[in-house]
Amino acid sequence: MIAIDTTFFAHSEAKSKKLTYSTSIFTADLLDAFVQLGQSDKFCLIVNFNHVDFFKERFPAYKIIVAKWWPVTLLYKLTRGRKTAAKLIKKCGAFRKIAEKSGAKAIWFPYAMNETFVRTKLKTFATIHDIYRIHHGTKKDAAKFTEFINDNTTSLIAISNYTKNDIIKTTGCKKDIPIIPNSIVFNVSRQQKVPEIEQKKYILDLNAYIEKKNPMTLLKAFNLIKDKTDLNLVFCGGYKEDSIWNKMQEYIQANQISSRIKLLFRVKDEERNWLLANAALFATPSLFEGFGRTPVEAAICKIPVISTKETSLFEATQGLCNYVENATDEKELAELILNIIENPESENKLIKIAQKLEERYKKENCGKLYLNLFL
Repeated sequence: MIAIDTTFFAHSEAKSKKLTYSTSIFTADLLDAFVQLGQSDKFCLIVNFNHVDFFKERFPAYKIIVAKWWPVTLLYKLTRGRKTAAKLIKKCGAFRKIAEKSGAKAIWFPYAMNETFVRTKLKTFATIHDIYRIHHGTKKDAAKFTEFINDNTTSLIAISNYTKNDIIKTTGCKKDIPIIPNSIVFNVSRQQKVPEIEQKKYILDLNAYIEKKNPMTLLKAFNLIKDKTDLNLVFCGGYKEDSIWNKMQEYIQANQISSRIKLLFRVKDEERNWLLANAALFATPSLFEGFGRTPVEAAICKIPVISTKETSLFEATQGLCNYVENATDEKELAELILNIIENPESENKLIKIAQKLEERYKKENCGKLYLNLFL
């Protein structure tokens, strides 16, 4: 049996029964794939003590191992759930003991970082999504992450060639690192219209409001062409940095374009699907992706896509979309947007792109690759 760490799932996700973070969605897709492939009995899930009900309901085919430590559960009860302190279960050594006593012969960390990874006596697999924190974190975090990556007891998995090459180049890692891309799974037929947004009358950016997603470049590009198109611009994200959010608000007000811009935050899954299916154009100005899910989703919805070539984005989209060379040049992005609006791609071309990407990122295919490693 192989234990799977799920303690990184956010408490807000378990409480609302809605997965919003990409790493949680990635893991859930693979758990569903293992069920479809008839292999769920080969795994058990290590679950935070206050997430058990959610996991039993969402993943009933799996054996549940509860991660708990009495000081943390007491704190949770005394504060009536306001303080979870679940990370302490890993820091205090309780998680390691629970994993080693679970009966599992190996453990997989689907989201492996300094604060999520724990060394145990079990054979260990760890999926690395990116090493952004080595590049942009503190020296202490970078050193700790590098040490973990080079630990000889852990087998690494990368989600893209970019991530693999970045690991090798940055850390000097000598390991053989297999590449297994993220699966792309969503039922776009489940839709709910977003109020005050007109179908096929907007450009969509579906990314967090954070610096590395580079929303300001798209905002500035739109401002350059606002009088040359009747399309509006819609941003939608599930996470935000206040500095970026405030900067966008200030720019919108200063340039008097509030009637043309929508900043949406944490919409329903059905509303997110509607936004993807009904956009006239999708644009991602992102500067850093370990994989790059949202432009692939848009392309599968047969929407024209503009992307940067930064990090893994060209790889994830298989070079099938439209790209800017300079990710921070709003003039280049503005020109490309206008060119696609004036010279739309054929429906036949969009269908072929969608079919190719959909086949590549089927969850069953990705699940089989993981099973070949584990079993």
